Parts: sequence; structure tokens; C-alpha cells
Amino acid sequence: MLSSPFFSSIPVVLILFACQPTTTTETGSSGSQDTLTQEELNSKGFDELASDYYDTQSRVIWQKPDLVLSLLGNLRGKTIADIGAGTGFFAFRVANNGGKVIAIDIDPRAIAWIEAEKKRYPVDVQALLETRLAAPDNPNLEPNEVDVVLMVNTYIYLDDRITYFRNLRSGLKKDARLIIIDFKENETPIGPKVEERIPLRQVQSELTQAGYAIVSSDDQSLEYQYIVTATL
Repeated sequence: MLSSPFFSSIPVVLILFACQPTTTTETGSSGSQDTLTQEELNSKGFDELASDYYDTQSRVIWQKPDLVLSLLGNLRGKTIADIGAGTGFFAFRVANNGGKVIAIDIDPRAIAWIEAEKKRYPVDVQALLETRLAAPDNPNLEPNEVDVVLMVNTYIYLDDRITYFRNLRSGLKKDARLIIIDFKENETPIGPKVEERIPLRQVQSELTQAGYAIVSSDDQSLEYQYIVTATL
């Protein structure tokens, strides 16, 4: 579902779904950050990308992971698909709170990173976290496998989104929820270019066309992002 330049000529995918890195332009002003170019991504080691872009302390402030986790409800006995897991920013938090999580990404480096980091956690937490390499057009879920799909900072990188979410439905259990979090259309100090962002109303429309019912749309709880919750 990602555009072809990322997959047509190189064996290793150079972009993580969940944590598209950003770099500040010369102005450094609000909304002036651009996504890293493919060449810049290729020139950096994954460890450097992770520490400099994906898991900065500032992300905890603006992403509000505790608030996001609260949207998932009681995690015990539930299976959560973190589509676009990146370095596991949310996946590790889900597992640490007792939920079974499938950390899904299209970049094998992300999968390797999470597997390495997982070893630092208690055995019971490790047992709750599974990694899964996916294709750009297929999250690689089993039928009726998950209770919640969490997709953070990933929606805009899907190409044929309506088809993607139609196909995703088979992996959802009855009464499963889909939670989409992505950047608002207005300029923000971090995030992708404004012209690349998907407006909240478009997300709602596309999910509806894919067969989902919108439960709630929240553009207030997070300063830079909206939260859309949907169900079948």
C-alpha cells in the first residue's frame, strides 16, 4: 500500500510505518519539518534513527501514550495489533500492561530492533509481544485474530486505504475496534509535510467506505493529532 519507490529497487524498506522520521529544515519554525529523504534514511544506521527520531523524550509529551493506552480499555485477555509498530513505542507499553500485542511492520530492521529490545523485559512481558513482518498491502493477520487494531502515524503511508481496510476486516474479532491516530491537517512543529497529511474528515469517509462505523472522532485530546475510533 506504500508508494512503489520504497520497494521497487532496494531490498530493505527504508521507512517504518509508525514512526516516519522528521528532520528540521533551516528555518526550524513550526510546521517546517520535512520527512527524511530516502538517501538520508539510507545513510543512517537504524540505531541512530531510533534514538534521534523514533523514541525521543519529546514524543512522550505530545503523543501521550498513557492517554492512548486508556482508549484500549482493559488489556487483559485481549490481542492488539500494532500496525506500523516501528521501534515498539506502543507495543512494549501494551505488553507491559498485560495485553497480547502483535507488533507489525514492513521493515525487517524494525522487527529485529523490537526482538532485540524485547530481551531486556521480564519473561512474562516477552511472552505477550510477538513481532510480525508484513507486506505494504497486507498486515498479515490471521482470521478473527485481534480485538483492537492500533495504527499510529501510519495512515498516510497506506496507498489504497479503502481496499487495505476492507481486507483488514477479516483479521478482526466480532466487536473489535480500530483506532487511528495521525497528524492534523494544520501545521505542527513535528510530523510530515502538511500537504501529505490526511484530513480527519477524509479518514472518516474512507473508513466508512471500507465498511466501518465511526464510533468517535477526537481532535482535542492530542495537540498535534486526531484520534478516530471505529468498529465493524
